[in-house]
Amino acid sequence: MPTPQKETIVQDMADKFGRASSFIMTDFTGVDANTIVEIRKKFFESDIDYRVVKNTLAKISLEKSGIEGLEDYLKGVNAYAISYDDPTLPIKVMEGFKKQLGDKMPIKAAYFEGQVIESSRVTSLSSLPSKQELIGKFAGMIISPMGKLASTLNANMQNVVGVLNALKEKKEN
Repeated sequence: MPTPQKETIVQDMADKFGRASSFIMTDFTGVDANTIVEIRKKFFESDIDYRVVKNTLAKISLEKSGIEGLEDYLKGVNAYAISYDDPTLPIKVMEGFKKQLGDKMPIKAAYFEGQVIESSRVTSLSSLPSKQELIGKFAGMIISPMGKLASTLNANMQNVVGVLNALKEKKEN
């Protein structure tokens, strides 16, 4: 029979998984406590929830939130880094610790914009720009042709004014 505490954990995690734009599953076996604290701090600074949840509770939470395909990864010790805004952020944070950790804390899988991504493909996602960077690039692409058009029209107007001034001076002489 489930305890009220476990029901609360399941409901909380189901809510987090349901709102997430992405999350990663990591196996933190063999990582010392100081490093885990450092990783948690970095995730906290990046507005990423980092939770360790028992696999049975995680499985129920994932089912409640409608996420499928992660059942095979629910083995061993799992921690979840959950992002609500930038889907690439948890992967980028973990990539920042790669030198320090080596192979000690592998990413088992990721849930990225509604799709389950296996570990072999996860690192390629870290090279993707963030949503903010993409929006900035898109805005720049839209504004750039307008700026060029404005400068071209301005240059043509200056040429017309120059020709008119030359005609005026010629008639005055």
